[in-house]
Amino acid sequence: MNPIIFFVFFLVVFTHGANIHPKSCPLEKDCGKVDGASVICGLDEEMGCIQKYPSKCHLDLAACHQGKVFKDYSDIYCSMQAYFCEKSPTYERWTIFFGHEDD
Repeated sequence: MNPIIFFVFFLVVFTHGANIHPKSCPLEKDCGKVDGASVICGLDEEMGCIQKYPSKCHLDLAACHQGKVFKDYSDIYCSMQAYFCEKSPTYERWTIFFGHEDD
């Protein structure tokens, strides 16, 4: 392929793609103050585990940033610590045997 044609093609594709605006998510500060009574946990169906959030607002915020929808959430899920999602891909699931490390 001719390098000039390739460059023009790349330039057109890049500038057209640059005009697409990403979805705007609310800011964490919009969630306001939270306390222990506002904690909520949602089932992450994609990962098959439970995510814990300081409030419903924070759950919605995380869903927006991750492009997910948490349809199944409850404060009762927060008592199921053995099913909490891993913190990182390298984190081993010792919580199943020993409980959740940091609440």
